[in-house]
Amino acid sequence: MTELQPTHSFDEMLANLKAAPDWQQLPDIRLAMSPQHVTFVDDVSDKTMFNERYMESHVFVGKMAFALYGTCGAFVATSTVLAIAITHDVLAKKSLGDIAFQYGIMVVFAVLMVALAYFFGRSEPACVRFNRQAQVVHIYQSPGKAITAAWREVHPFTKFRPPGEGSFSLKLVFRIGNADWVVAPGAFDFGDDSSLSDNLLRLEFLRRYMAEGLGSIQPDPARGAYKPSGFSKAVSLKDDHLITFLFAKLVALPGYYLAGGPLIDRYLLRRAANLQWPAEVEQLCAHGADLSGYDTTPVQANKSIFHRFNGQGFDLVDINGTVLG
Repeated sequence: MTELQPTHSFDEMLANLKAAPDWQQLPDIRLAMSPQHVTFVDDVSDKTMFNERYMESHVFVGKMAFALYGTCGAFVATSTVLAIAITHDVLAKKSLGDIAFQYGIMVVFAVLMVALAYFFGRSEPACVRFNRQAQVVHIYQSPGKAITAAWREVHPFTKFRPPGEGSFSLKLVFRIGNADWVVAPGAFDFGDDSSLSDNLLRLEFLRRYMAEGLGSIQPDPARGAYKPSGFSKAVSLKDDHLITFLFAKLVALPGYYLAGGPLIDRYLLRRAANLQWPAEVEQLCAHGADLSGYDTTPVQANKSIFHRFNGQGFDLVDINGTVLG
């Protein structure tokens, strides 16, 4: 979910984020990534998701699916063990009181998994739409509700998280009004949260699109393009280790089907397709939208200073890659 948090001073909040040990400020959108280090592999051919008016991230689908696989899989596994154990004890003519006492904790755990699955399944998706023609970002809140913020006011950060939750999460911080602020996820793909360098590359992807359009984020023809999503990439024997391949095919894949993976995927994809954006958002994203009152001038980057990942953060470099300062 996106976060809306009031504070007495936006500048104070921003200073606190910059000083926080689990947050790291990223380059301003007026600084481009060093061109020699930019390579995109995103398939942006889906015109409903990527066009010259806006692009939209549905990375939340895969992330919500992962949580549901775990809870539903745990429920199925626990229920199966319970059914076998209780059947055995009934045939052994144990008393119902003994059976209830012996397996009560497992029953509670199974019920808890159902409750968690319901919670994950009903939680509002963290969907973000980058409106290039209006130079704003629409952040989905709930059916018919969204927050709109000016792209030029974005403050990009990386938030460090525990392993398994997206260790490096790209966060886009916007001022809302005089004091309030909103944090939106910047990821488009499962791999965007893998490292700080992935965060920087996705930020450059967003910056280029908002400044120059769809032509500036086309995939490198020398590399294989794939559709960005929140799902992990398919494992192949050619590209992965033998142990990884065998685990995926012999353990993960059966678990996926036993947990109801295809049904979960279908449900979440349908939810994503039926997101109810407010009418004013749809109007701003439409052909021939009335953009009066909006500063639609794209934010241009510095032509002589760039940023480049240095292993722990980033350096400022010139066009030749020489570190400045």
